[in-house]
Amino acid sequence: MLKGIKRTKNNDLVINSKGLSVLNILCILSALFVLFFFIPIIKVDFGAGFLGDDFKKSFSMFSALLIDPSDSVVGQLAAIKGPILLFLFYPIANIVLWALNKKSTGNRSYIFVHIIYILNVSLGFVEFTSTNGVSGMHASFLSATFFAWILVILLFINLILSIYGILKTGRTEIDENAVALDLNVNYAKEMLNKAGSMANSVASNVSAAASKAGTKTVVCDKCGATCPESSTFCNHCGNNLENAKKMQAQSKASNEPVKNTVVCDNCGAVCAEGTSFCTKCGNKLDCAKNTSDIVDETAKLAREMAGNETAVDKEESDKIDLTKDDTNSNGVSLSK
Repeated sequence: MLKGIKRTKNNDLVINSKGLSVLNILCILSALFVLFFFIPIIKVDFGAGFLGDDFKKSFSMFSALLIDPSDSVVGQLAAIKGPILLFLFYPIANIVLWALNKKSTGNRSYIFVHIIYILNVSLGFVEFTSTNGVSGMHASFLSATFFAWILVILLFINLILSIYGILKTGRTEIDENAVALDLNVNYAKEMLNKAGSMANSVASNVSAAASKAGTKTVVCDKCGATCPESSTFCNHCGNNLENAKKMQAQSKASNEPVKNTVVCDNCGAVCAEGTSFCTKCGNKLDCAKNTSDIVDETAKLAREMAGNETAVDKEESDKIDLTKDDTNSNGVSLSK
């Protein structure tokens, strides 16, 4: 273990000559955990890997609290709302207890310090339990972001320091001259205010993104009903929406019509030839199909007429050539 550890009057453990202490590190980590509560750490692929990056959305722990349990894709995450709340309450409680312990000594300080350690150890076990629960879903559409791995590393450091503090504090004599680095209460308040303002900014962005993702819809290609983008089947007729989602993604990727498709005469979206309603605006495609058929018939008729005119021109040209030949032939006979 570390050598030269000194215990201050308020039961903090100073680990080097510059005054770096265990409680100060835990306080800084707690402030970071409050910030990470609002940073996206989970990525959900609503397209199940088939519809590209446009159907991938990221969620923070804050936005996970707003998930509807009835959601067919991410509703299972609602089961861990309780542990998610602890990720916010525990760090805030640690910072408050750290501030109270700054002016405490004796048994009162000893109690404050060990409550901080116990809360941090509990937070570590909650993190491992929650991670195991999420991984137990075996959901291929769920994945962790880069920030999630940073959070796991910080939580592991937090757990190790807390266990070390519990084991070391009672065995180390108080050194009256030991002084931890002066992270005063005002500094802690300023740090929390900065973290809070950043958290508010991130939370507003995440909420806007979540609401934007929630408003995305897909139009059933069988009955024309508008359904949430995360739905697998139509809420009105029960039709599988996979084809409608693919056509919607195809229309976003390119505005050019492809083979066996029909273009909506209302919004211009490209839809499958067998669909009855536009997958973008819900417009009935009968008129568009009729227009497409009329255009095809007109083009076919134009090609036939062009072919007939060519044949007539060729026939007339042949007659003119024959007439010329007869004239030339008669001229020769007259000269004789």
